[in-house]
Amino acid sequence: MLHHRLRRLVPCSLIVATAAALALAAPAGAKTTTYPVSGKQTVVDEQAGTYKMSGGLVGDWAITSFTEIAKTPLYKAKGTEHFSGCLDRGRDGSCANDPSGTLDFDFRYWAQFDGDALVWGACWHPVTGGTGAFKGASGVLTMVDTPTGGGSVTTAYIGSITLKKSGSRTSHSRARTATAGASTCGAG
Repeated sequence: MLHHRLRRLVPCSLIVATAAALALAAPAGAKTTTYPVSGKQTVVDEQAGTYKMSGGLVGDWAITSFTEIAKTPLYKAKGTEHFSGCLDRGRDGSCANDPSGTLDFDFRYWAQFDGDALVWGACWHPVTGGTGAFKGASGVLTMVDTPTGGGSVTTAYIGSITLKKSGSRTSHSRARTATAGASTCGAG
């Protein structure tokens, strides 16, 4: 995604908004379990929008839609993404005995460039659906792109994924509240 072209300084307001979203995104209750996740996203084919996830999420990531919203004074974009893999509870790089399936996300992306060079970039990814062990999941990821020199960028992510326990029903009112806040964030 364009996270690989954008990033350096993340506005404090984005960090505060992310912390608030993490608190709101996870439905409370004994019928769910929330897992903190963090790790790295690496490029497989930037032009095709495909990536690999490592860390708390292990698997394949793809951009499924991408729309530019603004180019100045900040670059802004939105879209959808799809993850296929597992939530690596033991952080052993394996999906053995870990919850697996697919997750779908919406995203909002903000960045600043100096010419074609990324200065900083950050994006917010609320969960919008899932299959397998991720059916009924909620949560949010935040990704930050950091230029590393020579046009290269590293992408780190942090967030939480809340899974329903077998046979339980989960209220998504908090996830809807967090998602509603996303539509106003960065839209100005």
